Amino acid sequence: MTTFVVVVLLVVLLVAALRLWLTANRLDRLHVRTEAAWQALEGALSRRIVATRAAAAAGAFAEPDADRLRHLTSLADHAPRAGRADAENDLSRALAAQPPVVEPELAAELNDAGERVVLARSFYNDAVRDTRALRAVWFTRMFRLAGRAAMPDYFEIADHVPVGPAERTAARVILLDEKHRVLMFASRDSGQLVWFPTGGGVEPGEDLRAAAVRELREETGLHVAAGDLVGPIWRRSARFVFTGVLYAQTEFYFVGRAPAGYRIDVAGFTELEKEVIAGHRWFSTDDLAAAASSARVYPEQLGDRLGEAVAALDRSGAAPDLTEIR
Repeated sequence: MTTFVVVVLLVVLLVAALRLWLTANRLDRLHVRTEAAWQALEGALSRRIVATRAAAAAGAFAEPDADRLRHLTSLADHAPRAGRADAENDLSRALAAQPPVVEPELAAELNDAGERVVLARSFYNDAVRDTRALRAVWFTRMFRLAGRAAMPDYFEIADHVPVGPAERTAARVILLDEKHRVLMFASRDSGQLVWFPTGGGVEPGEDLRAAAVRELREETGLHVAAGDLVGPIWRRSARFVFTGVLYAQTEFYFVGRAPAGYRIDVAGFTELEKEVIAGHRWFSTDDLAAAASSARVYPEQLGDRLGEAVAALDRSGAAPDLTEIR
């Protein structure tokens, strides 16, 4: 009987020793995993800081906001580990309050940096959860298997991933008068005057030509048949912010002619168009060049290529080739 008891005790001790070794080994690996995840998270946070500073330096934000973002990135960059979450939260809130960044490369870098922070934070918090769960087990606590290792804390910050651009297709019309001048509308963007031809987004189920006819009617009051428009002659890719939304727009340009002496009728404007459109006028090639010195004119090459639109309208026969413009 004594021998049996001794054997049982030895087995119990061996099982306990094995469990101690396995638990200690697993806990050590979890601590290593948690620390590695923290290093990855720090790298992702540092990348977001660099991307934010680059965007601020490139003029992607208004100057007062850019100064505040530079200050917040400095605080986050030098914050101790215990205070890093608060500093990063301040930066996240400031970034979330900014309008979308239009410049494609800067926007892509900010978006990628934000996504990496989200992923790295998730991996880190998963590691913290597993580590804390094992340390909470009575067996681990009884034998003090964690030793003097600090209890890891969760890293909680508000996720800020810039929203990607909304894809949009638009139909525009280079509307010419009897003097070969083009009709342009004006709006203001951050205080600067912007000139652009008539046109707008293509509605679901609508083809390009029908959209061009509709936009022309709504914005100028001019009714034309689909066959009266030539083109599309140009295609342009653009990124811009409108009513707080970042758009990646592909524009197709048709050419049309207004009757001699036609007076533009904007009664068909939507409420939003009434709010944002500041006026309209007819531009010659020289007028476009002069306007570009103090305002933004889109398309940028319109002044140089207006002759192509005139020629396309006067030419009969085959439709002109579609050309990519800026």
